[in-house]
Amino acid sequence: MKYKCFYFLFFKRPMKKVLEEKYDKAYASEIIRKSKKVYRELVENMDDIGKDNPMLYNELFALAFVSPYLASDKKIPPETIQEMMERSLYYIKWYFARTDLNTDKGKASNKKSIVKYSKWYTEEREKKYPSSFKVDFVGKPYEGACYYRITRCPICSYTKKLGVGELMPLLCELDDVMIKLQHGVLYREGTIADGADYCDYFILGDKEKLSDFQDKKF
Repeated sequence: MKYKCFYFLFFKRPMKKVLEEKYDKAYASEIIRKSKKVYRELVENMDDIGKDNPMLYNELFALAFVSPYLASDKKIPPETIQEMMERSLYYIKWYFARTDLNTDKGKASNKKSIVKYSKWYTEEREKKYPSSFKVDFVGKPYEGACYYRITRCPICSYTKKLGVGELMPLLCELDDVMIKLQHGVLYREGTIADGADYCDYFILGDKEKLSDFQDKKF
């Protein structure tokens, strides 16, 4: 893929802050400096999933946190990487807070990107980008539900290829954090990273009750 540095540069500050707290400023500066080069290599060597892919940002975002892990030769523990991820999300919590999943407007906004992707990933594009995200709506619990499944994840495949699969479950946990910041709750049965056939997303507002939707079985 063509190199884009936006996500690394955007989260550079909160990532470095965590490293300074865990180690010291000198080590933090060294790792971040090395990470920038690693991030470029990761992006350039990832599978091409289309420069106009609506879900490309997901992988570029994830690789920003894989880079310091590799730059440290895995000496930074996964738990610290997870803290860097969470701190980075809270760094831009104002962005997520603009969406309130308790409202119709918020639900529509949340579904917009995934619907856009499902329309973008045509049969022709699947042939051209066979390793991209595969999305469907099988198992939707009720009409109008904010629900979808990811049945193929290039991030999961790439982290395994890089030998850093241990980070993938931590990346998946960020879904809970992001949805929480949008005043919502994610109900999930499993993830590809944990061995399931798909990652399911059933999302409600945090003021709604799951018991109100009896068609959904967990």
